[in-house]
Amino acid sequence: MFTKENKTHFHRAWIRLIFAYLSAFFLSFAVGSFLIQIMGMSPETLFEFSTKRVSYAFPVFQAGTELGVDLGLVLFFWNSLASIITISFLYTAPLFNPRDTLLFPQTIRKMLCGRRRMKLLCFLPGCLKFEEESLRRVYVWLMVPWLGMILLGMESGLTVSTSSYAFGSYGVGFLSLIPHGVVEIPTIALAGAVVFAVHLVIKKESVEKNSEEIFAFINSFKQEVPLRRIVLFVMSFLFVAGLVEGHITPKILDALVQ
Repeated sequence: MFTKENKTHFHRAWIRLIFAYLSAFFLSFAVGSFLIQIMGMSPETLFEFSTKRVSYAFPVFQAGTELGVDLGLVLFFWNSLASIITISFLYTAPLFNPRDTLLFPQTIRKMLCGRRRMKLLCFLPGCLKFEEESLRRVYVWLMVPWLGMILLGMESGLTVSTSSYAFGSYGVGFLSLIPHGVVEIPTIALAGAVVFAVHLVIKKESVEKNSEEIFAFINSFKQEVPLRRIVLFVMSFLFVAGLVEGHITPKILDALVQ
């Protein structure tokens, strides 16, 4: 079970991930509105850009519905898979430990640990202060949920910025996200907090602790995480979010644009 201190880390990580999404959302919404209204960019072009990543999943959604699977369930399975993959980042983080390169799987461990400085990582927040390459890499690995929430927020904000031209009102764009978003975003952030909490600890204590102590903390945190409870909670709320997005949101959208 979580210690009181680790619960605090987890809660703080969850709040920061939600804040990252909201910040990226409103910033990208402002940028999108500026590009359309001031710079004269085509709303269609911006919409296509903001939905490019999601469009790769459309064939999966279509295939599921053609097989008779409810759209809400398809969305549930898709978001659940993404959340489980996110949580797995915590359990793969020990692979970056340079002291365990002789353990199975050796090839993957040696590839992930590496000794050459990856210059691209130095551009990410907080990376410059790490002298040891393995710590820098695991620090970035555990940052992925934060980067993912920013990307998701940017895509959502840009999409909503085109709603005034697609539906005649920004309100329609916002309201189309709210029904499932109020459930889906905090739930996705909860899954990400399992990983991002360790990132925040590394960021705070990397100066005082060496790599051996950092990886020891990762292992102890991993063992304390109430994984079954968190996964059950995440799956339950994503199930609700999927049904809302698949059935209620389209009806609200249809009612608003009529």
